[in-house]
Amino acid sequence: MLGLQIGLSEFVGTGSSGVNFVLIAATFIAINAQRDPALIACFALGLLHDLVSVGPIGTYALGYSCLALLVAGSERSLSVEHPFTHFIITLFGGVVVAVIASIVNWWHNIDAMLMSRLLTAFYSALLAVPVLWGLSKLRRSFRFRSSVGR
Repeated sequence: MLGLQIGLSEFVGTGSSGVNFVLIAATFIAINAQRDPALIACFALGLLHDLVSVGPIGTYALGYSCLALLVAGSERSLSVEHPFTHFIITLFGGVVVAVIASIVNWWHNIDAMLMSRLLTAFYSALLAVPVLWGLSKLRRSFRFRSSVGR
């Protein structure tokens, strides 16, 4: 997803007021995986996203880890295959990442851009519905160890 985000950056407008494909991948992992693997995977996705983005290293790693911490392991209380769940969880994760990134950037005297990050969260949540629906059909091939879909 990070490669897709970098490759489509000039067409889709990823970054400010665009689509965050890494957020969609982190949401998919957080919804379907158990808590510990989801935390590790979302932290690794965040570190990779930090390496290619502008700003302090660890910003996206913290944001995606918070998403995984809040969502992972709650598959019994969520309807993980419902499109509205995909939209809400991606929007929620995008808001968490936007707030964390804006606070960290404000702390380091970098332009915070909270509104454009929230717009990115909304666009990502809209795109997450068809992408996560397709990925949920392929969920068995990822071999997640959870009670969902059994």
